[in-house]
Amino acid sequence: MILLFILFCIQPCFSAARSKGNVQDSALDVELKEFQLDDLNARLHTMEAGPERDYFAGVVANRENRITESIRLLSRALPSLRQSNLQRTAIAVRTLQDDYRKNFQYAAAARLSDDPKSDDDVLLQILRNTPPQTITWNGPVRLTTERNPLNSTNVELTVNGVKGPWLLDTGANDSVVSKSFAEKLGLKLLPGAGQTQGMTGIENPQRVAVLPTLQMGGATLHNVVVLVLNDTSLNVGFGKKKYQINGIIGYPVFQALGSITFLHGGEFVAGERPNIQGTGARMYMQYMSPVIECNVEGNNLPFSVDTGAEGTNLFVRYYDRFRGESKTLHWKKGKNKTFGAGGFMKRKIYLQPRVALGIGDKTAILKNLGIYLSGTGGDADDLYGTLGQDLVSNFASFTLDFKAMTFSLGKSLNSDERN
Repeated sequence: MILLFILFCIQPCFSAARSKGNVQDSALDVELKEFQLDDLNARLHTMEAGPERDYFAGVVANRENRITESIRLLSRALPSLRQSNLQRTAIAVRTLQDDYRKNFQYAAAARLSDDPKSDDDVLLQILRNTPPQTITWNGPVRLTTERNPLNSTNVELTVNGVKGPWLLDTGANDSVVSKSFAEKLGLKLLPGAGQTQGMTGIENPQRVAVLPTLQMGGATLHNVVVLVLNDTSLNVGFGKKKYQINGIIGYPVFQALGSITFLHGGEFVAGERPNIQGTGARMYMQYMSPVIECNVEGNNLPFSVDTGAEGTNLFVRYYDRFRGESKTLHWKKGKNKTFGAGGFMKRKIYLQPRVALGIGDKTAILKNLGIYLSGTGGDADDLYGTLGQDLVSNFASFTLDFKAMTFSLGKSLNSDERN
């Protein structure tokens, strides 16, 4: 079984490196970590005003994409946290940096840096004098898409006079270009260099550049930050073949577009009010990664959404949660090879032949999913898995609405899926 991941996160090792603290996790800390936000919000209503309440309310606001409110609450809580709780301080600082990045206030994010050698803080220092990303609208976005050999979605764009395919990847924290493509685009690299790490755990050298304009249909984005990776880091193997990725559209662009819809017939739509029938799943953010709430065996559990991944994979939290039911769920032992930026990773897994995922008022039936037996040491370990193209392949459309914070599936195209 081969699963393909095109996930370029700049901060996957952050939590492992910085979360060491001096206070044992309370029930509130556990609820925050495990995305039990209903329970946590209920507790917040009974908490006294003060730094502790501001901290939890600020992180929840960040996850619900209420960025301005999150900045206000966490800025108020941080001085007290620095004196009392190192673990919460680290989370508050990282969350504030994320807030400022989403608001394109790079200098403010850089001023909070406390580990100048970490990948994410190096990037923030490189970006500190970068002008903010903005967007202007002259009409809706409606672009034709096509499948690439990785079974992920490409759209053809003309950028700086250069026409070429760009991969639309909701699992990418940032937009990315290969070094040779950056040269074709005439991009000027910003001073400084860093590293980025993908799901395979391999560190890839990176530079940073800024696209003055990015035209997507009726939307024009200005000052779009792109990571510049070596061509080999974006040369992805699958079986005996390889595919060279030159451009990736990542989260900051999707956030600016507000609501994005992928149609099964081959279109990418944004800037229009989504025509959604039925009820979608609640969506949150884990920093720059969308997370949706799925119902599995009667449990509401958090999963990330990565349209750059061909298949869904289940993480060690899923293994821990359901291994007592492994016989009932018909688990079998297996192996998997994960391809990604710069290499691949082999691991032993379990395979579950059938998984029913409740997505709002829809049910998606996924088959032969791999279950990881160990974690990666990064943010993904807090989730139950990553949902790939197999989740949406049997539906007429899917929509990520970053304003309403919902993820919605369109009409089922398969009798095995239930509306």
